[in-house]
Amino acid sequence: MISGYRNSLILMVAGLLLISCKKEESKPFANPTQIDAYFPVSDFLEEKIKKIEGVTVTKIIQFNEESEEVRFKPDQEAWRKELDFFFQADINKAAFATAYSTTEEEGLLVHRLKPGEKGTIKEIRVQKKGELVESIHIITVNDNLFYHSEVSGKIGLDAQEDLATYRLSGNQKVWFMAPTLLKVNAEIE
Repeated sequence: MISGYRNSLILMVAGLLLISCKKEESKPFANPTQIDAYFPVSDFLEEKIKKIEGVTVTKIIQFNEESEEVRFKPDQEAWRKELDFFFQADINKAAFATAYSTTEEEGLLVHRLKPGEKGTIKEIRVQKKGELVESIHIITVNDNLFYHSEVSGKIGLDAQEDLATYRLSGNQKVWFMAPTLLKVNAEIE
């Protein structure tokens, strides 16, 4: 009796498994940490660097009192590294879903960290002319007992919304050390 009950239970479970196994379309998993609440900095830049491979960049780097000019032709991977500050400033993450206030005026979209919220990205300003983005300006501040840094970065786009310039300026102060200043000004030809 018990053996018959066990066999019918096994057949029933096997039947349920076969019924529940149906072929579905293979879809990539959605990233549960990504949201779509703010300007998509990373996606926007990813599209822009696909269009400018092979262009020449002239970059002036100033570190404290020293200055250097370099010219190079970045590929897509080099662009990702070159614009890493901007890629890292994408706030479309679930952890920031309510951390930023958004204001939109004629031609200007601003995401600003709300008072009391934690985050190093303090502000993202997107300047537009009509539907086209003219510039993206990002301000970050990292502050603790031993370390303080502020970085401001700005990407400029031309009339066709292609990357034209990018600039970074920042300073950092480590306790008991002199402050360090860094500036990068780049023109895309």
